[in-house]
Amino acid sequence: MTTLGGGMEVDEWAIGRRIASHRARRGLTQEELAGLAGISLSMMKKIESGDRLVTRFSQLVLFAQVLRVKDLQELTGVPLPMMPGGHRGHPAAEAVRRAMTVRSAAGDPPDPDGLSRDIEQTWRAWQEPSAFRYSIVGQRLPVLVRACELALRARGGERRRALRQASKTYQLVRTWTKRVGEFELSLLAADRAVSAALDADDPDLAAAAAWNMAMILSAQGKTDSAREVAVRAIEDLQPHLEEPSDQRLAVLGGLHLMGAVAAARDDHADEAQRRLDLAEQLAGRVGETNHFRMVFGPMNVALHRVSVAMELGRTRQALSMAERVTIEKASAVERRLTYHLDAARGYLRKDNDFAAVHMLQRIYRESPEELRHSVQVRETLRQLQGRAKAAVLPDLQPLLTAASLPD
Repeated sequence: MTTLGGGMEVDEWAIGRRIASHRARRGLTQEELAGLAGISLSMMKKIESGDRLVTRFSQLVLFAQVLRVKDLQELTGVPLPMMPGGHRGHPAAEAVRRAMTVRSAAGDPPDPDGLSRDIEQTWRAWQEPSAFRYSIVGQRLPVLVRACELALRARGGERRRALRQASKTYQLVRTWTKRVGEFELSLLAADRAVSAALDADDPDLAAAAAWNMAMILSAQGKTDSAREVAVRAIEDLQPHLEEPSDQRLAVLGGLHLMGAVAAARDDHADEAQRRLDLAEQLAGRVGETNHFRMVFGPMNVALHRVSVAMELGRTRQALSMAERVTIEKASAVERRLTYHLDAARGYLRKDNDFAAVHMLQRIYRESPEELRHSVQVRETLRQLQGRAKAAVLPDLQPLLTAASLPD
């Protein structure tokens, strides 16, 4: 049993039976539902038989959408909203949306060097710890998007440079919008990043943009599509690997890590392990890198091993590996936050609420806005809120207050 806010208990083992019942009611085969939900047939069978739990809220929502279930109570057995309670969109999201969907008609092209500096400064603001990184980046993105549109009016070599700048900007839009739960906008940004990189005829940047596309597809539960994008990008890099630069090897390694997580989410443990091992070999050659703001190296491989174990349901193994990681050495705050969240989810599964709260406190210290805008962090807080014992509440309550979650 998992306890949610308000003391409600969810029988996780019964969810699979309810999914099977709704599938039959809609006249779908297991294979058809698996395809619609973006998981493998073997995973689908395990979920319906109770051998594998639906442990991610996003996957539960996806099943509800595919099965045309309007009330999650029909799958969980308890009243539960379609989104984690209390989640609010970021106030800058609408301005970013307008910049992405309403093209600017007038203006002078920006200075290319100045635009490059602005893009890099905004990426640095996103990857460094700050109490206001969501707000800072959210304010800058509309300006950068419009500047890139104006820059794309250039011709010849300047246009290729503008295309590279646009791809990097759209990749940042993809990252920021995904974190604040604007998945459709994130997918649009990822698509534009790929198109700009391909038009610029830059294979490394195109591979990085494909990695971004796979990230948002995976977050939407479209695991097969995420794997397909990552594998295709790896194949597209193969003709360029005769004398590869460290940058190219790092991007290739990042794609293998993306493929490993996608494979794990689809219950392909052998493929996930193989891609982790390939990524580890590449990380040994290039060391710690941050090409195209992807952050790749031995540390990131270690963090992905934790994530893969979590996705495969190997919680004890994931926590054992996590406890051996010196996370303070990770260069980007986003990777550290992901590590803390993975560990918090693992401790939550093992009923170690003290450790889970400790990991969430680390998230709060590095990026307080995460508690207000990250769907996954808020979901974890809600689960703790619903079952926390009196001894945990003094440490948990300040986090709930910071997240503006109701008592």
